[in-house]
Amino acid sequence: MSSEGGAARSADVLGWYLYGVVAADASPNFETAGLAVDPAHDVELLAEGPLAGVASRVSLEEFDEAALTERIGDAVWLEQKIRAHEQVLERTLSAVSVVPCRFCTVYRSESELRRFLSERREPLQAALGRVTGRVELGVKAFVDRERFVAGQAPRNEEIRELRERSASLAEGRAYLERRRLEQLVSSEVERLRTTAGNDIHARLLARAGDGMPLTLQAPEVSGREQEMIFHGAYLVGEDERKFEAALGSLAAEYRDAGVEFELTGPWPPYNFVPEELRAS
Repeated sequence: MSSEGGAARSADVLGWYLYGVVAADASPNFETAGLAVDPAHDVELLAEGPLAGVASRVSLEEFDEAALTERIGDAVWLEQKIRAHEQVLERTLSAVSVVPCRFCTVYRSESELRRFLSERREPLQAALGRVTGRVELGVKAFVDRERFVAGQAPRNEEIRELRERSASLAEGRAYLERRRLEQLVSSEVERLRTTAGNDIHARLLARAGDGMPLTLQAPEVSGREQEMIFHGAYLVGEDERKFEAALGSLAAEYRDAGVEFELTGPWPPYNFVPEELRAS
């Protein structure tokens, strides 16, 4: 989060909330009425040289850095504002390429926002050139352990034997065999996470302009019970069909290992904007 200047001011003092940066000559025609983080103010384009900020007015009493410390603890407020931030960027992206700013990038005045656009002109233009005509796609891969064991049993003698013994022994000994099987499967899934992760990333990166592996998500974050074994983000342009074809091939190859893929997006290219360009 970013805010310029001193302490919070009264509600009638307005600052500028910056969603992202676009090319000034792009003249995007998109409808954002009612989408701003403060719906009382419309989203505007503030042109400064070759760049334009996608921005809207906000109350500094609500969005000042000091006030945000308390606001961030309000889950309802936070969800509403994050959704508005993302909706504005997604609507912008539907019309024109955009360098997205992080949530709650706030300037106290138009002149301070324009100074950011002017002082960071070269790196912002470079970032915009990198993402022009491209979107971010997310790829997640999950493994279903039961399907993984079923697929591995014909090829892994130790898994096959433990699986058969746990099904035929009396409860006490069967429990011990099941524990051994769980430990072995955990080890094999860890091996799969490494080998498959490297393979997936290399093959998708060959069909994208850029890409990076991301932190794996726990089930409570991913929303799925299956264990995540891969998570990546890719910058994709006109070769999107080739990228999706490569993902389809991977899905077919890893199906017998109990692996399922999830494609998300298109998103504003958050992961491909240098951190120093996300206004400070």
